[in-house]
Amino acid sequence: MRPLLEREAEEALERLDAQGLRRRIEPGQGVDFASNDYLGLAQDPRVVAAAVAALKEGGLGGRGARLLRGDHPLHRALERRMADLQRAEDGLLFPSGFHANLGLLQALGGEAWTIVSDAGNHASIIDGCRAARARVVVVPHNDLDAFDRAVEGERTIVVTEAVFSMSGDLAPVEEISAICARKGASLVVDEAHAVGLLPARGDALLRVNPCGKALGGAGAVVTGPRAVLDLLRSTCRTFLFTTAPPPAVAAGVLKALEIAEAEPWRAERALALARRLDPDAKSCIVPVPCAGNDEALLAQGRLREVGLDVRAVRPPTVPRAMLRVSVHADRTDEEIDLLRKALEEIRP
Repeated sequence: MRPLLEREAEEALERLDAQGLRRRIEPGQGVDFASNDYLGLAQDPRVVAAAVAALKEGGLGGRGARLLRGDHPLHRALERRMADLQRAEDGLLFPSGFHANLGLLQALGGEAWTIVSDAGNHASIIDGCRAARARVVVVPHNDLDAFDRAVEGERTIVVTEAVFSMSGDLAPVEEISAICARKGASLVVDEAHAVGLLPARGDALLRVNPCGKALGGAGAVVTGPRAVLDLLRSTCRTFLFTTAPPPAVAAGVLKALEIAEAEPWRAERALALARRLDPDAKSCIVPVPCAGNDEALLAQGRLREVGLDVRAVRPPTVPRAMLRVSVHADRTDEEIDLLRKALEEIRP
């Protein structure tokens, strides 16, 4: 007899299939409107050359945790560069944004604390709240009155995304920052879909700066006061107990940061193209609501037939099925117009 776990896995997959919720890894096909390479830097020859040079010098991997000889000068260089960008005292590099959000909330959210989290926050923030020992209050999406009521005082950590990863709308960071300042609370802002594209807003204690979106690489640098980051170096499990990011990735991200700063047209064009697709777009993410899971998958397939790679996003990632369009600086006007026309034809 096969093990129970295997049998129950097959039954669970059948239920997911029936609900249109089973996930499958599919290779990219057609014009990329799905990935988060907003500035078109992931395959930029200058970024690749910087990574290759570091690969030859430093080898393939990090070889160990940062505190167990996994550290490399490129790691510190990236931390300092991101701290300069965000006007912070220091930075701490994690292997991913998920590691950063999960680890910092778990490490800093002690029993005497309250964490106030936006209902639209990413799964990594949700899991960080669950892992923390703090009391957690989830407030309705971008509801400033709810934030104001939930923030009780100095022992409160407020956490939000700057740009929400699925809806593409912006958090009212300046207003949330003002609430935190008035009540003495600490603000954490996840800049995943803003760094490299939009300037930091408000006065945050900590910013999580993932490098795998607009910067085309991987990892995430948490920036903020040196004392807080030193504490994370000593207590954060997702930093202490994981292999350091490859130095070559840090080198590539450093070059991407240099290019993004020297070529601001990239961010400007990506945002302009998003608004060409949707005049109300506030970021490079354009959501397209769908009637249901099956309809979203059908729309994804029809777009692929005309050479456009747009992915369906379904619960529990989002409350309701949608297409998530991701706009890049290196898309052409003609490609944007083709997508707009195709979306108009398939919308209910």
